[in-house]
Amino acid sequence: MRIRPTNTEARVKKEMRRLQRRATVATRNAAKTAHRAGLKTVAGHLRALGVDDATATGMAATLRKKLAGGIDGFVRKDGIRRDCTRYTLGRVMGGLVDYKPRKDTYKAARVQLLALAA
Repeated sequence: MRIRPTNTEARVKKEMRRLQRRATVATRNAAKTAHRAGLKTVAGHLRALGVDDATATGMAATLRKKLAGGIDGFVRKDGIRRDCTRYTLGRVMGGLVDYKPRKDTYKAARVQLLALAA
């Protein structure tokens, strides 16, 4: 015959399970944050490298066609969740090598970014 735990033992076990779940979730969230730290959208990488918003948005539209192998993700804009693709900085810089812009501002930004990479 199985002996049931006392109320005190049951409460202690319940608290231990809750603490274990919290620790597991915290570990998972830390790993997820570290993974996403190096992943940004194309425009996000360009902005982080010092390109202004309008130029980064325009360049990103064309650069996305040159890049492959990003990780699906999402962004929140105005409270709305939108799908996006995230890339590493190395992948974006590799795409800049193949990128041949027509607009003068995009050409200047490309030269500036490739100079940073060198």
